Amino acid sequence: MLCSLLYNYLYEPSNIHWRGWCDRARRWISRIRTVRSGTGNPGNEEPSGGTVLKSGTFAGKADHECSGTVELVEDADGLFLQFREYQQTQGPDVFCYLTPAEDPDTSEEIDAGTKVLIDDGADGGEITTVGTFSQRLPNGLKIADLSGVGIWCENFSVPFGAATLSRV
Repeated sequence: MLCSLLYNYLYEPSNIHWRGWCDRARRWISRIRTVRSGTGNPGNEEPSGGTVLKSGTFAGKADHECSGTVELVEDADGLFLQFREYQQTQGPDVFCYLTPAEDPDTSEEIDAGTKVLIDDGADGGEITTVGTFSQRLPNGLKIADLSGVGIWCENFSVPFGAATLSRV
């Protein structure tokens, strides 16, 4: 009897949607619990020195909190983003994008950008780190094409925050 009930619960088509929602909620809750406080360069060696090319200050979007500063830095090994005192509202599937738009807050502006996998793809590349940390950028990016940083929730297609990158 117990096996029959368990089988019906696990494999009954009407429960598939509910189980999917529960799985997503469980993953989201576990991400909240694992938000790390950044003090270094997650997943990479700490960049040493370098020249700050552009910088910006984060502002929240769409009723979400997002604060701190970001710098686009170049060193002998290439480009990286340096986040300082970074905070954001936590949510599912929140990613960082470098965009040609100065204040990215639409899906078109985000799609025109480059997704930055924070912590080299740990947590699926989501931006779950808070505090001060840096992230190495992929080769081949053109500095002139990088005008903004967008924090974007892919799950709901909404902006969490943005920073306009201005030359220093």
